[in-house]
Amino acid sequence: MNAFKIGTVGVLALSFGIACSHDEKPAQTGYEESMSPAARSAPSAPGTLGTESSERLSDPQITTVLRAVNVAEVDQARTAVGKVQNEEVKKFAEMMIAQHGQSVKDIDALNSKLGYQQTDSQLATELGVKSTQVGQKLSQTNDASIDRLYMLNQIDEHRQVLDTIDSRLVPAARRDEVKDLLQTMRPVVADHLQMAQRILDGLK
Repeated sequence: MNAFKIGTVGVLALSFGIACSHDEKPAQTGYEESMSPAARSAPSAPGTLGTESSERLSDPQITTVLRAVNVAEVDQARTAVGKVQNEEVKKFAEMMIAQHGQSVKDIDALNSKLGYQQTDSQLATELGVKSTQVGQKLSQTNDASIDRLYMLNQIDEHRQVLDTIDSRLVPAARRDEVKDLLQTMRPVVADHLQMAQRILDGLK
């Protein structure tokens, strides 16, 4: 397996929602109350990431992708939170920082338990390219359009992640612990997608 260098993780990232159980719970916001059970059955949108690849991901590659997308969510939210003007958008970004920061710790704990190293894949590379593009757009935007830009990308990325989970990660997972992690994550991704859409619909 080809281990990632630590600095690569921040690049190989995409927005992703996760709130795994942990002794120290992440900071809560009013958005948890808006999470609807209906969102848990939301269909994923068609995606293109990795569709030309025949690689079957190993469990270490899967956890590498999951860690990377959580790191990206934190990075993008940190970029946005100091720039956005709408209060709901700011609270959403703060929630992303809290939940995904905890998620990175949870995935690190699982990797340590299973003895996994961060392992490269074509999918992770494709996700990294997309994440870098989004991060650059957010960094370069300094006017009122940042609110809509951030939420539009949240919606697009959450849809893409749902498709990635359904079409690439779940079918490839082997260990029960990795399967359980994916089953925990998917409904939260759908919930975050629903919240992002509601906030975007409320923006003028």
